[in-house]
Amino acid sequence: MKKSIWKYKKIHMIGVKGVGMTALAEVLLANGFFVRGSDIQEHFMTDEVLARLNVPVTDFSAAHIQGSDAVVHSNAYNAENNEEMKAAQDAHMPIFSYPEVVAEFFNAHHGIAVAGSHGKTTTTAMLSHLLQYAERNVISIVGSKVVNWGCGAIAGDLKKQDALFVLEADEYKEAFLNYHPKGAIITNIDYDHPDYYRRPEDYQAAFVKFAASIAPTGFLVIGDSDAALAEIARSAACKVIVMRKDDMAAFALQTPGEHNQQNANLAYRVALELGVPAHIARAGLEDFKGTSRRLEYIGESHAAPVFDDYAHHPTEIRATLGALKAKYPKKRIVAIFQPHTYSRTKALFNDFAAAFSDAETVVLAGVYASAREKKEGSGNGVDMEAMTAMINKKKKKAVFIEDIAQIPAYIAKRLGADAVAVTLGAGDIWQVGKALVGCT
Repeated sequence: MKKSIWKYKKIHMIGVKGVGMTALAEVLLANGFFVRGSDIQEHFMTDEVLARLNVPVTDFSAAHIQGSDAVVHSNAYNAENNEEMKAAQDAHMPIFSYPEVVAEFFNAHHGIAVAGSHGKTTTTAMLSHLLQYAERNVISIVGSKVVNWGCGAIAGDLKKQDALFVLEADEYKEAFLNYHPKGAIITNIDYDHPDYYRRPEDYQAAFVKFAASIAPTGFLVIGDSDAALAEIARSAACKVIVMRKDDMAAFALQTPGEHNQQNANLAYRVALELGVPAHIARAGLEDFKGTSRRLEYIGESHAAPVFDDYAHHPTEIRATLGALKAKYPKKRIVAIFQPHTYSRTKALFNDFAAAFSDAETVVLAGVYASAREKKEGSGNGVDMEAMTAMINKKKKKAVFIEDIAQIPAYIAKRLGADAVAVTLGAGDIWQVGKALVGCT
């Protein structure tokens, strides 16, 4: 049986630049561990956070694990695709995955997990921020940089019994089944990750298991507009709290969009369940400034506001464009979309083509492949020119530009005071927005 991570103090983190891994590094550092890490040379938005934390980051090399007591690795890496992982395995070092370490901390405390297809990052951040605002001892790991914190973590004291651990619980490869929450939110259920879940039924079955994992003495908070989610909630042995649309509170949020009002109401219901006074919960939510890459304002280009969003699923694209349309009803929306993974793009191809109804101009970039797809060469079967033609049939101005380096020059000619631009995708499409506003 593997020992506890608490038995080791010098930790080497493989894939440390991942948002979750960086957040975990901050929690480890705050709780007495020494951390160093390794990753690829590509610039990540976590580079500045790791530098501020004084975490040494090197390239991958088998020699870099020497002097460490244990290895913690991102689920993107294993002994077959990473030399450090193989060296640690050959040396019989203690090896922990990211979910294993997070689960050990989470399950030992009053853990609140936020799951769902869309909105879990923002909802986790909202709940964590309002609990911190209410002066609770909070530990939180969020899959993005939270503007209020300047990072993706709140590093509370794990050694105290009053610790509340709020976690964004990822459904990919059933990772969220590592956790045993005392309370949970499921934001919605919308088929995703077709590379792992071959059918929508398989995807929903994972959420059934998750709902069943909530402590019987705990609670589950859900909305009332998702029939699949209502069915899944029946698997929970705990109290189920349904946030009905007619009962939603209206918050003066700094993050626009109806979907963010829904996210805020889910977080609010959990806060009340945890005993936070209503007026403090409201104030904490209204103090929340958002997360990176979630309709994040980047700047202006040719008098047009430029935003960036992580949206990589048709439902998310529609929600983001709808929020921009509501915020700028008289402006033309210029959307720049980079599909994320060939498997998702193929499985939801028609839905993607139909997701841009609120945009006037659409630029499609080449698919940003996962590490596995790059290794296996899984790009066959995705015809972005065909998607472009489908969008143009809906009387849009769509064009396919495979190389994102060529997109800023094309977009700049189409901006003006009557327009708003947004980059969409989970890959590196954010670089286009930075280039448009003159950043590097």
